[in-house]
Amino acid sequence: MVTVQDIATPRLQNYLEFVRDPIAFFMRVEPLGDVISLKTGISPTFVVNSPEAIREILIRQDQSFIKGRTTTVLQRTVGEGLLTTEGERHAKQKKYIQPAFYKEVLERYAYSIIDETEKLVDRLEHEEEVDIHTVMMRLTLSIITRTMFSTDVSAEEKELADAVTTTIEQSIKILFSPVMIPASVPTKANLKHKEAIQTLEAMISDVLIAAKEHPGWFKDSLLGLMMAVTDEDGNKLSDKEVRDQMMTMLLAGHETTANLLGWLFAEIAGHSKVEKRLLVELNTADMTGSPFNWMRELPYTQQVIEEGLRLYPPAWLIYRELNEPVEMFGRTFKKGSTFMICPYAVHRNEEVFPNPGAFDPDRFAAGNKYAPFSYFPFGGGSRSCIGSRFAMLEATLIISVLYKKFIFRNVRPHAPVPEPLISLRIKDGWPMKLEKRL
Repeated sequence: MVTVQDIATPRLQNYLEFVRDPIAFFMRVEPLGDVISLKTGISPTFVVNSPEAIREILIRQDQSFIKGRTTTVLQRTVGEGLLTTEGERHAKQKKYIQPAFYKEVLERYAYSIIDETEKLVDRLEHEEEVDIHTVMMRLTLSIITRTMFSTDVSAEEKELADAVTTTIEQSIKILFSPVMIPASVPTKANLKHKEAIQTLEAMISDVLIAAKEHPGWFKDSLLGLMMAVTDEDGNKLSDKEVRDQMMTMLLAGHETTANLLGWLFAEIAGHSKVEKRLLVELNTADMTGSPFNWMRELPYTQQVIEEGLRLYPPAWLIYRELNEPVEMFGRTFKKGSTFMICPYAVHRNEEVFPNPGAFDPDRFAAGNKYAPFSYFPFGGGSRSCIGSRFAMLEATLIISVLYKKFIFRNVRPHAPVPEPLISLRIKDGWPMKLEKRL
């Protein structure tokens, strides 16, 4: 039976804690109960901790919820793409995008992932130290644009990666601000955000023009699929909808995986036993044939990734807002009530994961199962991550190629510090030394 309890601390204290360090706030609240009321008055706000309650919200009562404030903020950048649409429109968009992640398409993507990562290997040959966050951001950007848009952005990789970073940093500032200043107001932050969006839109505009002139070049990509979509009246998707989906993929499709990989490289370097087992597996696995089939040969590599997803879920916070009154947990919640679910904190429940702060890939050894929504790095329900299989494939192949060539060593004496933006990043980047493997 799910229980709802009031938090003991005052509203102002809760708000200041949340704004100053959201991760610490959710970690403090996680042991307090299943559903915790923050006693926020006009717009009731709750923190949801128990897997049963999370399942109720994301699955059973899904139709009564919208994403709320996160949608309003993200629409400034991505418009009305898959991240921000609701209800029937979201379902339609998901239906026409889903084929871009079918198995046979993922097999084609695998070759592109390997090729882009091998290009990175060539660039790293003469490097002794790199910021792993920056390196992964540029790599995953090149992968997402090549696989989803059939486009090479190597000439403008840095500019585009910087623009994505700016949009993310500005979006989280708006999300956590008590007052949402309209995008039309020419504040310094809004102008910076607008400039970053224009940089991304310029690339998208060039790609769309090329796709219309040479549709055959793009037929095997998500862009090609979208260009071929028609509704029941035979109308094609508008340029704006295609643009919004491309912006969505740029924002959500590469930054999340880049952040996860940064955490993984840091953790592997900090755990010699994990590193040794990983290298043994890579040395002995049959890495011939289709890269897509390497997944079967690399079970421990995938355990490492799953443990990284547990400790550092890129989607570290899930917002849901009631679109109508709902009865659940033995009480009535009014329209507008907001529910915050923090996978970062839920994944550290010591009753489910003993010694929860330790990096231990054996938690995900074959046969180990966890109750639904005690581990949910890709969300759940109708809003679960459409690219979860792509993300696992991409992370596995990138690790396998890079660790075949290099060993990565941490430089800083302290552990990485989380920076909870739209996705969970390492604060201030993460320098690493490279050692070539013989």
